[in-house]
Amino acid sequence: MSSGPRSGKRRKPSKIGRNDPCFCGSGLKYKKCCLLKGINLPKALEIPQEVIDKERGAARRREEYLQSKGIYISLPNTIHFKGKTMLAVGNKVMVDDNPHATFHQLLFRNLQQSLGEQWWNEQNDKTDTEKHYIKICFENLKGSDTRTDLDVAQIDENTRSMLTTGDTQSLLSLAFDVWLLAQKGYLRDDWLNRLRDRNQYQGVRYEIGVASMFVRMGCELEFYDNDRIEEDGNPPKRAEFIAVHTETGNRVAVEAKSRHVHGVIHTPGTPNYRDALKGDITELYKKALKKVTDGLPLVIFVDVNSPTEAMQAAQDTKWYQDVRRSFDSRPTPTEENPDKYAALFVTNFSPHYQGNGISAGGQYLFMGSLHSENSFTDGHYGGFMKKLIRSVSNYGYTPPSMDNDKLGVYEQASGLNKASFERKIRELTMPTSDDPEFDRRKMESDNLVEMLIWDTTQKSGGGWDNKVAADNYIQFEWLFKQA
Repeated sequence: MSSGPRSGKRRKPSKIGRNDPCFCGSGLKYKKCCLLKGINLPKALEIPQEVIDKERGAARRREEYLQSKGIYISLPNTIHFKGKTMLAVGNKVMVDDNPHATFHQLLFRNLQQSLGEQWWNEQNDKTDTEKHYIKICFENLKGSDTRTDLDVAQIDENTRSMLTTGDTQSLLSLAFDVWLLAQKGYLRDDWLNRLRDRNQYQGVRYEIGVASMFVRMGCELEFYDNDRIEEDGNPPKRAEFIAVHTETGNRVAVEAKSRHVHGVIHTPGTPNYRDALKGDITELYKKALKKVTDGLPLVIFVDVNSPTEAMQAAQDTKWYQDVRRSFDSRPTPTEENPDKYAALFVTNFSPHYQGNGISAGGQYLFMGSLHSENSFTDGHYGGFMKKLIRSVSNYGYTPPSMDNDKLGVYEQASGLNKASFERKIRELTMPTSDDPEFDRRKMESDNLVEMLIWDTTQKSGGGWDNKVAADNYIQFEWLFKQA
């Protein structure tokens, strides 16, 4: 990252003359400033080793936690200086006048600046039915910290945490993706132009999300020359980009497709809930297979854009079952008849269906090919795929803070908040949909959830302690599996 222009303030010399500019930066000569006050040139500040060790330890713990969430790259800290908060964005620094601005607030501010003042002014003049989904999400943020159903908790004097709604999760994920790509120098102007367009938003939003996942795992991105024309006079049907993972020596072509559903995210038509639940990705999958890869392994991402319910396991959803049924009926690949793709991710990152309700989280289905036209350098389940799968499985996670002084936010997050606690209990105790005693066992599961939430609240002193919740869950899980 470029250091930018040098400051106008002089570097403090080892000796200073009477007529030299004063070292305090006042602009006056030394003899008319600090010399008159009896203030001598300060010696170089020596930082105690224990302070250095503490900072390094905090950074290391944060790095380890982020890696558990599929983020394997170094990210810059937020800086608080002279009543302002700053965050690096590529080779620039974004400055916020709020001295206590959180990382998430800075991400939102950066997204607003990236889309531009003119676009925001145009959105302000539109009716509710004409507004862009991004604008709607920003408007729905207002007053969310006063809602009792979002488990608002005070972290410190100036910071609060809360559960995310579907719209807030959509907005926060986008803001983190945009900042991350800009920080690493991969945010394309054409992506921003398409983000501003209601009709192109959904497709480019998914492309940005997929690109972000590869950046998180440590890949560099290369983009194809869109001006190239083939002999037939048409541009080649190439993938979205190439991801380069130096650590494992992999170069892969990446294609991303998102299913449009009538009446959802600016897609014309009337919403049909039954159709939205389906996992019909056949046409998108066929289009992805037609991409020219120039001998590189092809990694395909397809998002089904389907409604999700809280605590519903992916394998119990209709979209998942539809996709599995479709691929199970296909011929088994062999060395003589290999798959065109090396890896296929079918995702369902669709928090927009929850709107102002609590976000239900994302889901995915991974299918790796044992026999592919072009294989990964380290095998079908080597280090490259392990890191990619972790990044995909944690997509939607945004670091709560990039301030080492607030490492406690990570330590709190390492437990279980109420929503995660409830989800894990339900995943453990809920019967499958084909269970002949489904109704009775579902009622038992509901009662267990209610009882364990009450018990955890009591052990937390009337509130909610994430660490207490994690301990309670571990104990219950052991007992449940012994039964």
